[in-house]
Amino acid sequence: MGLLVAALGVSAGCVSNEIADNADLILEELDGSSSPTGSIEFEGETLVYQPDLPDLAGRVRSVSMVEDKKDLVVEYLVLQERIDCILNRVEEALENGTTIQCQGKVLVWETGEGGLMGVSELLEEIGAREGAPAQRDYLTGYLAFWDEVQRIDRVVESLGQIQRSNSIPLFGALVKAIHRFPVLYEGDELVPTEDIPALLDQYRARDTDEARRDLVMEYLER
Repeated sequence: MGLLVAALGVSAGCVSNEIADNADLILEELDGSSSPTGSIEFEGETLVYQPDLPDLAGRVRSVSMVEDKKDLVVEYLVLQERIDCILNRVEEALENGTTIQCQGKVLVWETGEGGLMGVSELLEEIGAREGAPAQRDYLTGYLAFWDEVQRIDRVVESLGQIQRSNSIPLFGALVKAIHRFPVLYEGDELVPTEDIPALLDQYRARDTDEARRDLVMEYLER
């Protein structure tokens, strides 16, 4: 869970009021005189599941700035919201032949792509796990891989867009001259500005989409 929370990179300033308020409630519990030992709940809703509590509490206590603490809790809550979304919609999505979209993002495509499973495959995997904790744990891993795929897609799309812009007759040189910003994903810098020219040259040298994607994967793994 900790690795995915670190990867999500969601700022507390970019989420719903409910998530931000729930993050404040969780921080109050964690900062209390007696640390919670079970799940953290509010008005009948589970905010932090008991198996996740030690890891989340340890991560929160490892940083000193209040803003950083809240960001960690917000990221955890966003992850749990995405898990809930998949669990609540996966059967309906299979029946209707649709994707599963939450928070403006497609979490599960109708059919698998980019190495990710489609709705029917994911439902089968969820059904193979007994009990909610096992299902949530599995979906935590699925969303970690989903996040990795989103980052790869973001860089591939950005490099393709830069290449197309640079090739525009007359204006390509101007576009290239003013393109001086990094490739970002949810606030995380994936490709620094200074790396773009060399990476773009390697991108152009690859002659298939698969080869270009492999290049980006290798770059992000450094």
